[in-house]
Amino acid sequence: MEKELVMYGRRFACSDQSNAMWFLEANAIPYRFVDIGADHEAADRLVEWTGHKSVPTMVIAAKGEVLPLEAPVPLKPNHSARGVDRNTLITEPSNGQLETFLKKHQLL
Repeated sequence: MEKELVMYGRRFACSDQSNAMWFLEANAIPYRFVDIGADHEAADRLVEWTGHKSVPTMVIAAKGEVLPLEAPVPLKPNHSARGVDRNTLITEPSNGQLETFLKKHQLL
């Protein structure tokens, strides 16, 4: 099955999202963008996954899809989603965390 990277974000990017976009572009990594400001169902999914509208949230999805290939590993109670590799999803990663995540999924 072909897979692709999907970024859940906002049209007007915060610094975390801007850094992730820069990293992906600098490494020629294609991704699809889901704007949680324009897609309310996507925003609801993001809150379900992370507890907040945390962007950027990166998802490994089947080609053409926006949902993770597998359900993300649950977060520990009262634990921030920031930088946590949840197998098919990572939220607000540093560039190093994003690089590790993409290599694991053979996208880098």
